[in-house]
Amino acid sequence: MVKVDFTEVETKSPRPRRLTREKGFNNLFISTSAAAFGGSVSTVAVSWIVYFYTHSAVYIAYLGLAGIIPGIVLGLLAGVIADRYDRKTLMVTSDVVRTVSMAILALFLYLVSFSFPLILAIMVVVYTFSTIFQPASQAILPMLVQREGLENANGMLQGSFSVFQAIGSAAGGLVVAYLGAVWGLGINSMTYAVSAIFLFMIVGHFKSRPTDGSVNQSSFSSELRVGMSYMKQHLPVLEVTLGSLPVNFFGSLIGPFLVIYASVKFGSNSASYGYLVAALAGGMALGSLLVGRIKASRYAGLMIAIGFLVTGGTVSILALTTNLYIALVIGIATGLIIGLINTTYVSTMQSIVPVELLARVLSIDSVGSFAAIPAGLALGGILIPAYGIVFTYLVAGIGLLANGLIVLSMKGFRSLKYVPADPEK
Repeated sequence: MVKVDFTEVETKSPRPRRLTREKGFNNLFISTSAAAFGGSVSTVAVSWIVYFYTHSAVYIAYLGLAGIIPGIVLGLLAGVIADRYDRKTLMVTSDVVRTVSMAILALFLYLVSFSFPLILAIMVVVYTFSTIFQPASQAILPMLVQREGLENANGMLQGSFSVFQAIGSAAGGLVVAYLGAVWGLGINSMTYAVSAIFLFMIVGHFKSRPTDGSVNQSSFSSELRVGMSYMKQHLPVLEVTLGSLPVNFFGSLIGPFLVIYASVKFGSNSASYGYLVAALAGGMALGSLLVGRIKASRYAGLMIAIGFLVTGGTVSILALTTNLYIALVIGIATGLIIGLINTTYVSTMQSIVPVELLARVLSIDSVGSFAAIPAGLALGGILIPAYGIVFTYLVAGIGLLANGLIVLSMKGFRSLKYVPADPEK
């Protein structure tokens, strides 16, 4: 086992207000907010369109697979690309493609008719470029913000993403109910365009370079092996990736089928579905903003493990309740834990992983963690028609509880953290 020293000299962490004075960070913040709002509106719209025309959990599972398969297939390559090429250019290009794709889908559904194959094809394109966008956006942040400000910066970005996701989800339900689902897709196209404009205005070049100053001419496969080697040598990072596999498996029984949960529990009303998604997103915003306050990166592994355990309990309660208001409260609590987990993990990785390896390591982790999601979606497509949404959610909750107990027993998992050194010692 390789002993890893994650210590660095600590300086006073910049307050969120100070971060807003950084123009590059401001543009990234606005881009994140715009894309989160539009993406959430279209998520509600697309899910509702598919379920309205098919009334099938299997088609919802297919829709979920369209969102996750590109990340698994291309995730490793995306990390290498983000470490090799200019990260801002990759993000702008991805937004432009997503703008055009959502516009095409909206126009077709408005002028022609419902087509599930077209919806799947467009979603695959959108999520393919989202797969390229994600590691680039995570890896560009340490190039815009100093290391001691990463927790607050991530808290603001993740918090903003969740807030606008919550607003967009609630708005999406209302848009579908009063204007029609196609309008939601058009809104998403426009917000991707706004995101591209603000990212384009960030000044500077953001191509990562090796720490020794040499130009990296190695192959894609050799660069990928370097990232994998880093993870093998850093037990905490490796165990968190492996320990997250069951979480994503059981989690895929929950989120993608929330539209069915809302319909079965609270009636065929798109607004209730939007409110539930908004509750989860609002909780995530609170959790993300807490990370910098409690300096969660200093005990990241332990907090993530406990978070898995608590989420299992909240999902089990969600399965059993029949009251919309209780479901919304549980949704907020679940989202809060998820926000804490996600923001703590990303902030910790950005602090301990060298910037020239960051996109590769994050992509390898994402592919490893997400590998179980297709199996979870397939299981959900089988369990829901056979046993119902309540049984399926209970399976997910119990599974998350069991996984939380397992990862709590893993020493490497618990030891993941970023502890700044005391400069006076």
